[in-house]
Amino acid sequence: MELERKLYRIFFLCLLAARQSGAEITQDDTAAESDTSYFFYQDQSYPRDCKDIQNQCSTKNVTGAQVIQPNGYDVPFWVSCSGDWTVIQQRSDGLIDFNRGWAEYRDGFGFINGNHWLGNEKVAHLTNQKTYELRIDLETESGLTGFISYGNFRIIDEFSNYSLVSLGPSNIEHVVPWCPANMIPGECNRCIATCADPSGTVDCSNDCGDIQQTCICPPNYLMNGTNCIRQEDCGCYKEGRGVIADGISFVAADCSERCACSSGVLTCVSQSCDQDATCKEVNGVGNCSCNEGFEGDGLTCTSLRINRDCYDIMRYVSTESGEYSITPSGWTGGAFNVICNMTIDGGGWTVIQRRVLIPSRQDFNQDWDTYKSGFGSYSRGFWIGNEHIHHLTNQGDYELRIDMVNQNHSAYYAKYDLFRINAESDKYNMSGLGSFSGIAGYNALSYHHNEYFSTPDRDNDDLSSYDIADNNDSGWWYGYYYVCDLNSMYYDDAVGYWYYDDGAGDWYYDYLIYTEMKIRPSRTN
Repeated sequence: MELERKLYRIFFLCLLAARQSGAEITQDDTAAESDTSYFFYQDQSYPRDCKDIQNQCSTKNVTGAQVIQPNGYDVPFWVSCSGDWTVIQQRSDGLIDFNRGWAEYRDGFGFINGNHWLGNEKVAHLTNQKTYELRIDLETESGLTGFISYGNFRIIDEFSNYSLVSLGPSNIEHVVPWCPANMIPGECNRCIATCADPSGTVDCSNDCGDIQQTCICPPNYLMNGTNCIRQEDCGCYKEGRGVIADGISFVAADCSERCACSSGVLTCVSQSCDQDATCKEVNGVGNCSCNEGFEGDGLTCTSLRINRDCYDIMRYVSTESGEYSITPSGWTGGAFNVICNMTIDGGGWTVIQRRVLIPSRQDFNQDWDTYKSGFGSYSRGFWIGNEHIHHLTNQGDYELRIDMVNQNHSAYYAKYDLFRINAESDKYNMSGLGSFSGIAGYNALSYHHNEYFSTPDRDNDDLSSYDIADNNDSGWWYGYYYVCDLNSMYYDDAVGYWYYDDGAGDWYYDYLIYTEMKIRPSRTN
């Protein structure tokens, strides 16, 4: 409270201010007074007083030190402005001695933004430009405040000993009673700004009647019950925005936060726009808006276009590798997420299998239903699911690319210009496998063409006396042979194998530490 009381003293204790209240003084006006030809008019390069400054800055209240140059004064000088009032005296404590001589009262003394006397010569030039109103604001040591004003205030030059030649009528009959601490005199307003209604547009129950002046809250203070408090102390104050009205919510300009005021309590939660939305700022308030081709509230956006695979994603959504949602033609189970590789061989690849040799690697020894629906994660290894592969490869012609790294850390790939598997009713038969290309050394996958898919619990290979899938702890397309198996058990520090021809007549199983199978529409689609 003591700090707040001192704040009021700084601005309002025994403060005199002058502002324009009428037309400029004419020769006829001055003729009635003593000779004022000492004051001559000149072109202005500086504002003449604080009202001039306020008029130039109509969107904000001018406060603090400003530079002016009244008509006829030789040089510009600093004054303290309080809105359109030009402060000519301020005194709130004994730090500045006002027991001064003639010359100091003529030239002025003190500190512009503190206790000071502006100077009789400056006040004389100020008050002889126009008709000026004088207001004296007072505050008692206990914090009560009041004021009195005079309609016409003017002093003349040093030759006439700075005589007070005009004081005009006062508003003494309307002097406000001493205001309590934290309040100041001001014009009565039916609509009162409160913590719950900071704009003062709702609470308009105050009846001013014939009262023109009353006690009001000072700037940056709001009514809270019967007291004025700092707006920072209102329950719904937000730094940078001020006080939020009760029942109102807003989104930060960068859309990173949503705040709402309810019963004097401000609640803020973090948020972010959907990756397919844009944050748009209007008048300091943000709004997440879904991009063209998407719909939703901006926090969640769904594509109006049905993307069938990662090639569609690359063409219409993004060229960045990552996780996206697709819906293949004929798929009735709703959109599902896939990993898209947008960097290798032109991009647009939908990854259907990935294995890595890490301690927390995914176990590929799974049953028929698990291979059907899919399992794993991108970081640990995964199988997208036979149902997904079937629907993907039967909505058009798809090519297959297999990237591999062996135990010697040599990388190579195999590529087929056609890849397709049939439905579960046909045991996910690999019915389509096109021409082979690449640097994998041997067309190993061709030995699995037209073979059924097998798992440890579902033996569909061509051997009646031997269960290859159960032996390999794997799900794969087996016939009589298993020349490659990218889902086999982990052994000899490997995640699978590929039969390899080194070109020198040596054939061997090349054990792998990394595999990735991916598909995309054939270039002829």
